[in-house]
Amino acid sequence: MIPEQFKRNTLLEIRVFGFPVKVDYRFYWPDKKEDDQRDPLVSHIEYRAESEIISGTGYRSYFFYTEALKDTDYTSIEELVTGIAEELAIENGHKRPPREQMTLF
Repeated sequence: MIPEQFKRNTLLEIRVFGFPVKVDYRFYWPDKKEDDQRDPLVSHIEYRAESEIISGTGYRSYFFYTEALKDTDYTSIEELVTGIAEELAIENGHKRPPREQMTLF
């Protein structure tokens, strides 16, 4: 069964490797019409950024099989869309920033 927290449409602002990205997450795409409508086979995410972090145009459309949410380790929509966005950024040639070195004094 798909976790309930993923069964809604929402707009988010996330950070991808430090860059702000606007996200339009659509579990029901097009929008759900009836309360008893079955879960969709495909869900959709749109990413928009002023930088080229997601793509050369700053826009990226991403479709995924909704069934994949059954076994996901993500606990929220924000975690899910950020994880996917980071993978898209890496595909686009960006590298994950190095972790900051901590110093003790």
